[in-house]
Formats: sequence, structure tokens, C-alpha cells
Amino acid sequence: MGDHMILNEEQKKVVQSTEHFLFLLAGAGSGKTRVIVEKIKKLIDESIDPKDILAITFTRKSANEMRERVNNHDVHIHTFHQFCLEQLRLNEHYTYKIINEESVPFHQDERLKISIYKNSLYRTIKPKIYDKYQTYLKDNNIKDFDDMLLDFILLVQTKKYKPCFKYIFIDEFQDTNLLQYEVLKKLIHKDTHVLAVGDPDQSIYQFRGAHSKIISLYIEEYKAKTYMLSTNYRSTPEIIKLANAIITKNNRKFKKILITKHQPHITPKIIRHMNETDESHFIINSIKDLHKQGVKLHQIAILFRNHYRSYELKYQLDILDFLYQHESNQLQNQGIHLLSIHQAKGLEFDVVFIIGLEKYVLPSVHEHTQTEQDEERRLMFVAVTRAKKQLILSYVQYNSFNILQRPSIFIKECGLKIQKNK
Repeated sequence: MGDHMILNEEQKKVVQSTEHFLFLLAGAGSGKTRVIVEKIKKLIDESIDPKDILAITFTRKSANEMRERVNNHDVHIHTFHQFCLEQLRLNEHYTYKIINEESVPFHQDERLKISIYKNSLYRTIKPKIYDKYQTYLKDNNIKDFDDMLLDFILLVQTKKYKPCFKYIFIDEFQDTNLLQYEVLKKLIHKDTHVLAVGDPDQSIYQFRGAHSKIISLYIEEYKAKTYMLSTNYRSTPEIIKLANAIITKNNRKFKKILITKHQPHITPKIIRHMNETDESHFIINSIKDLHKQGVKLHQIAILFRNHYRSYELKYQLDILDFLYQHESNQLQNQGIHLLSIHQAKGLEFDVVFIIGLEKYVLPSVHEHTQTEQDEERRLMFVAVTRAKKQLILSYVQYNSFNILQRPSIFIKECGLKIQKNK
């Protein structure tokens, strides 16, 4: 959604609101970044000192994008980690090395458990390896990413840092964990205005300690007024209808239905294949056809739940010397994107293929507790809402071990007729 477009009524209300505490329930593709950017620009026009404004985003990429759009070097725009580290270095002798996760002698699973323990503010079970890990960090003068936030909280508590921001904007609020929320609370003083923006339907980081309950906590604690953005500027009505059909099956506290002003386009398809080789050939041929019709390769993405499910496709693409990229860096004209759904969050493409719609693959859980199923359904929702014009869902009858697969529950929830790949 370009910055030149005029704000819709929902967006305008948020930009003009003057309440101290706001929560903006912003649907996928509803122009939330634009609302934050416009609100910041409006404050500066009203003679608020840009140095009194802090915006916190979830990734460096979105911080850079927001900096570009705000176009004012004095506004503080950071991720939580960048912000805390900067303040620690400014306000005390903070000479630690920052962890290089590749080179520490601890497994990713162990580090994840430790991170969850720290970002729950030590409320979960202490991992066995925790003390050994902390000793290792101390001996090597290293701090990990959670330590920066914990140390910042300490900095505020010991009065070495005095919160000074008049306006705080926080994006992707559904992905915050308790530790990040604690940092936010430490930044709020009697004159602070806060706008938290999030979409519980796109909360897909529970495995890392994110808590969509934090939204309710914030609304209750600060008596925040809630606004909603429900107009999607990204996708066609057919794609939005499918996204709504899926997400309404979730147990949701904040209910919203996305609407779109786009003209009707192509109905999404569900294709059943005999096996992953057939599926790969079908996708490659479809991409060649799309390319002939003028769709640029970098406007096409193939999304999957787990990396192993994309191996056969990568193999076939390599045989054909087909250009693709598996990172979320938008290298222009550099081939199609092969991404996990987590990597694709926040991105958009003209055409999206979602592969692996088999039971136990997507959703990838075996126990099927309501909570886990809801998280997987949110992943499906995120995947579907990446598509602007065309969406093709795909599943196989036999996996790479030639074992018969059952279709994913999400296929039934889409309400579309299954087509067979001849």
C-alpha cells in the first residue's frame, strides 16, 4: 500500500486520536505501518520534538523500512534489542560481546529453552543446562539477546536511565513476550502516549515465548482504547474469503473479518498430486506459464511449514537450473522465493503456492490440543494472506517414503473443490 494513497476512515481515526493508550487491531495487509508513519509525521507537524518519539519494530528489516518512510533521523526507530543495547552503551560501561549464536557450544534447542526461561521472567521451568550456559557467557564476557533486555530493566531500576519518551509506538505486538512487555512498561511514565499495533490472528511465535495474552494485559492495565483496521489492501476478494473461512475456526478473543475493495480475480485452487515429484513438476510448469503471462519470478513465492517438505522441489529446481532464493531478502528479479511460512511473515507476492497441506505436515502437530491447532491455523492464515492475486494450495497422496497421506484439515476449511493433477 503506497504512501500516496489517502487514509481510509478507520486509519484516519487512529492517526487523529489523542488518547494516552491505544491498541490497534490491524488485520493482514491493512496498512498498519502507514498509520504509524502518518501518526509520527503528524506529531512532528504539531511541533512534538522527534527525539521524544520511539518506535519499536519486530525485525531490523521493518525498522529500516520505517526509518525510510518516516524520513526523520531524530525519531528513534529500533528493535527491542537495538534499543536496549544502545541505551546500555550510552548509560554505563557496557563492553560485553554480543552472542554469535553459530559459535556457542550449545544446541539450538537448548538455547531456545534458555531463552524461553529468560523471556518468561524466570517463570517457566529452569532448563538443566542453564547454569552451565550462564557460566560460559560470563567466562567469555558475552551477553545474549535476552540479557540485553534484562540488563536494560536493571538500568531503569537503578535509576541510571530515566524514561523520557512522550510517544511510543510498538509494532507486531502479538509477537511480544513478557520480558519485552516489561521493557515497554519501564519506558512508560506519566506523560507517555502509547500506540500498540498487532494482530492476534498472526501470532506465530508461541514456540519462542510470545504471548498473545499480552494484548489483553496491556488493554486492561492501561485502559487502552481499541481501534480496528479491517480493510485489506493486498489481496483479492477470493483470497480474503478463504483467509476469513480458515481463521474464524479459531478460538479468538478479538474477532474481525477482513474486507477488501479489490475487484474479483482468480479463485484459489487446491490441487491433489500423486507424490512430491508430480507436485514439483506441476509447480515448475505453472511458474513457466505464469512467467510467459508476464508475472515476474520474484513476485512468486512457494511457502511450506517445514524445510524437509521442500527438498524434492529444490531438487527438481536444481536439475532445471531454475533460479530461486530461500531467504526473505527481496533481491529484485532474482528468481522465485522458497520460504518457510515464518520467513514469509510481513512479505507479499502476486502469486503464492502453499505446499504440504497434509495431516501432520500443516498442521504439523500430532497431539492436536486446541492451542497447538490454533497456532498452526494462524500460520495457515499468515501463509494465505501473503498472496495478492493468485493462490494455489497443494498436497500429495504419497510422501517421499511412499506412505499414504491424509489431507490437512485446512483443505476442508477452505471450502474449495479439490482438483486432481492429471
